[in-house]
Amino acid sequence: MNCHNNWSHLVKTLALSQLHKDLIIGCGLGDATFNMNPNGNASIGFDQGLPNKEYLLYLFNIMKEYATQPQIGERISFDKRYDKKNFSYNFRTKASTTFFPFVNLFLKKQKDSTKYVKIVPPCIEELLTPGALAFWLQDDGQHVKNGGVTLCTDNYTYDDVQLLKSVLENKYKLKCTIHNKNPNKGYFRIYISGKSLHVLQPLIVDYFHQSMLYKIHF
Repeated sequence: MNCHNNWSHLVKTLALSQLHKDLIIGCGLGDATFNMNPNGNASIGFDQGLPNKEYLLYLFNIMKEYATQPQIGERISFDKRYDKKNFSYNFRTKASTTFFPFVNLFLKKQKDSTKYVKIVPPCIEELLTPGALAFWLQDDGQHVKNGGVTLCTDNYTYDDVQLLKSVLENKYKLKCTIHNKNPNKGYFRIYISGKSLHVLQPLIVDYFHQSMLYKIHF
C-alpha cells in the first residue's frame, strides 16, 4: 500500500544511510517521539530508562552527527510511592527538513483537534527492512520465558496492530498472534512464536546491541 503523498518514496531517496533509516523506522514504531514545526522542520527524540542506558548509547552513537548535544542527557525524577530516584537518558536530533518525511509517515492529525497521534504507516511493509525490524524489537520487544517474543504495541489501534502482524507474517514468514492485554482499554500486543525464532534471529541479530540479545533468546 502506498503512503499518502508518497512520503515513503521521499524516505527511500533521502541522503541518509540505510542504517539511519532503519533506526528511525524501527524506533519510530517503538519508543521514539516525533515533533514538527510549521516551517517544515522536524526532530526525533529518543528516551530510555536506566536499565537500557547502554542501548540508548548505541542509538546515540549511530545518530550523533544529527544530535543536538555531544552526549546523551540524564533526567532524574523522584517516585514518592517507593521513595526512590528514577534515572532516564535521552537525546534529540536537530530540527531539520531531513526528518520531515518520517514525521508525516508516523503522525496523523486527530479529527477536530490540533493534536497528533502516532500511527503505523500504511506502507510499513515497504519500510520494514530487517534492520528496521531489529530496532523495533529492541525498543518494544519483550522476552517471553517459555519461548518467543512479544511486541508491546499497546498504544496502537487494533487495525494498526493487525497491519503489523500481517507484515511480519507475509514478508518474514513469522508465526504471530495478537493478544489483548487489557480487555477494558484494548491494549493489543503481537506475540512472535518461539517456533519462528530460527527464522527471526538470523535476519536481525547483526543490528542488535549486546544488552538486547536476550529479547530474542540469542
